[in-house]
Amino acid sequence: MLPMKTIILSVLLALTNAGQFGQTDTTFSQTEITYDRRDGTSLTLTVLKPKKANGKGIISLLSGNFVSDHNLFGLYRDRALPLVNHGYTVFLVMHRSAPRFALPDMLEDVQRAVQFVRHNAARYRIDPAHLGITGTSSGGHLALLAAMSKDIADPASKDPIAKVSAKLQAVAVFCPPTDLLNFGSAGYHLPADRPALVEIGVLGAFSYRYWDSVTRTYLPINERGQLRRIDSLMSPGQVAEKHAPPALLIHGDKDQLVPIQQSQALASKLQNLQVPVRLVVKSGAGHGWKDMNKDEKEFNAWFDRYLN
Repeated sequence: MLPMKTIILSVLLALTNAGQFGQTDTTFSQTEITYDRRDGTSLTLTVLKPKKANGKGIISLLSGNFVSDHNLFGLYRDRALPLVNHGYTVFLVMHRSAPRFALPDMLEDVQRAVQFVRHNAARYRIDPAHLGITGTSSGGHLALLAAMSKDIADPASKDPIAKVSAKLQAVAVFCPPTDLLNFGSAGYHLPADRPALVEIGVLGAFSYRYWDSVTRTYLPINERGQLRRIDSLMSPGQVAEKHAPPALLIHGDKDQLVPIQQSQALASKLQNLQVPVRLVVKSGAGHGWKDMNKDEKEFNAWFDRYLN
């Protein structure tokens, strides 16, 4: 097996090559806005709206290795262009990032972005009852997690956005982690393997904290049972229920970073729950491949089917 650092470098190169998708014959507007403010900073999303829009919206997560890095904005925008060219209004969402923030913070941001988009559906001329979500790798994980988790709508809130549902109606992702408690094989609890997290470079995403009112600081959570419970809640395959949205998964069978077992396990669970699901296996592909944008035609077909 290749060293993990070599694998990660290869992944970045593959994703960069996959993002070389120009704007030829594409007419769309691009607007960056703030969808929330947390910890003294603004959280932004960029609206990519085609002039010939079909009235449907898709959340696309700008996320790799659990980091939203604006230096990679061009790559992720290009990744979204096949959807835009097809008529979808795409909301390219950034979230709080590791190592400063952990998975629960990221999920909170993604769900808030969904609420924001739905609350402003009339402004963007999209259907608020039918929203899709997509992402790649950690973005795929967060997309699935937002899609499978319980709704956070709070009808009693004084915040009009918080009153709105964060549920999604369809999800389509590339090579996602789906079960942190059974990663690659049954019983392998990835977040409990700190050396592996350090080698991959994602330890910060799994460094959970709680607010201590006495010291008025965030302190680390170290109790194993509590950590395992959070890891379960951060696993799409653990929280998926029968009302989960239809899911399309595309995964390489030679992926050394996120085993294809992750998509296979989620597909099996969704099938058992009688949730529409499709797993497309890319033969010989690793964690990212050269023609990923071409595979987004599968996403278009999936969203066409389930967002109408």
